[in-house]
Amino acid sequence: MDDGRSDAYPSEVTSVRSVANTFFVLAVWLASSSISHGQQAKSEWTGFVRDSANKAASGAVIDLRGPDAHFSQTAGENGAFHLAHLPPESYQLTVSYKGTVYHFGKPVSLPMIGTAQLTLTEQGSILMQSNIETQTTGEVLPSNAVTAIPLNKRDFSQLLLLASGTMTDTNGTTNYTQQFAINGQRGVEAVFALDNALSSDPEMGGATMSNFNVDAVQEIQSQSGWLPADIGFGAAGFTNIVTRSGTTSLHGSLFEFLRNSALDARNFFDRQTAENRERIPSFRRNEFGFTLGGMLPPVPHRSNPTAFFIEYQGFRQVLGTTQVLAVPTAAERQGIDRTAFPGDTLRVPVNPTMAALLARYPLPNDPSGPFGARTFATSSKVVTDADQFSARLDHNLTSHDRLFARFSWDNLKGPTTNPDQTAIDPSWGITYIDHQRNAALEWSHAPSSTFTSQSELSFTR
Repeated sequence: MDDGRSDAYPSEVTSVRSVANTFFVLAVWLASSSISHGQQAKSEWTGFVRDSANKAASGAVIDLRGPDAHFSQTAGENGAFHLAHLPPESYQLTVSYKGTVYHFGKPVSLPMIGTAQLTLTEQGSILMQSNIETQTTGEVLPSNAVTAIPLNKRDFSQLLLLASGTMTDTNGTTNYTQQFAINGQRGVEAVFALDNALSSDPEMGGATMSNFNVDAVQEIQSQSGWLPADIGFGAAGFTNIVTRSGTTSLHGSLFEFLRNSALDARNFFDRQTAENRERIPSFRRNEFGFTLGGMLPPVPHRSNPTAFFIEYQGFRQVLGTTQVLAVPTAAERQGIDRTAFPGDTLRVPVNPTMAALLARYPLPNDPSGPFGARTFATSSKVVTDADQFSARLDHNLTSHDRLFARFSWDNLKGPTTNPDQTAIDPSWGITYIDHQRNAALEWSHAPSSTFTSQSELSFTR
């Protein structure tokens, strides 16, 4: 029986399918649009611009040029800038201020977290004191932080322990330079550089210039994680120590720091003996040096001045360590033993060669000590001497070319590797000697605001 609705059901099904297909296509389009929008998410970058005298560079023009975008903004009265709606890519950074164009040496990858401080140098470059990219983690310490934070032995490398995921590597002390385990990797995987010139120990790892004068440090850049290709073979972390350069005004510093055991408290094992009447082991440390920077005197037929910066740091230390040892008694040196058999005395002949060796041991001096009549307590003096010197030159060949050269010299003698044996006989000690040399030569060429090239030659011995 035909009720007139036999063809209505198929048409309704077709209509439902058409609507469902339409919603499916719309959902896919919206999802793809949201993904595309997420991939093209914009970022912001804020910061401050300061001139070479560390004053706000109001009116400076910050310029970012990327492959597909160009952004520019003028800094406010306090040197502040805020660039918004930036596509996430790499940009060439330049700053125009008072008729001079300043260049940043490498591309800036955005998005970037944190607030950047851009310092304009008299050599036409830009120092960025906050350069933490999203794919890396790290710390950037300016010169005021390096010199203001109390440092034991004025060792700036201890500041790297402030970075997350960084700890000392106890297996990396064979060359007497501090090593750092970053993100669980071995200390030998961390790379150190001076002014972007490699200064890592090629055999043991660690920094070769570990006692570099902190008054001559402009900035410490530390990165870890996914490192960019220009860093090199560092798998765990990269630390770059940027040294100071001279300015138009002559400036310098003279310093000395000291520590003395007369100001220390003794520990439980420090006892007064004939060899150590002060009870506290001797500790004498002197750190002294100077820095000097400015411009070299003008030379005929040379229009551009040359900035120089030199520094020296000396380190002298005598560290006493308490040593409690067991040594043969006077009777045992003659082959007499009254403890082997109770109530009897054992006498054995002593070979003349062995007698001469036993005579080199000191006699016991603390019968109430942990080894009884054989106890010898004293302090062993560990001597460490170090001298470090560095000289740097910066010269603008033209308005587009800059030449940089630096030479660093470091001599280390000490400490002795076995203070427990030197307490018995000073001639048994083994002194560690390390001589380091590091040099860098760099030519920067910036023919335009969108192109910068750097060529660097470094030497480490």
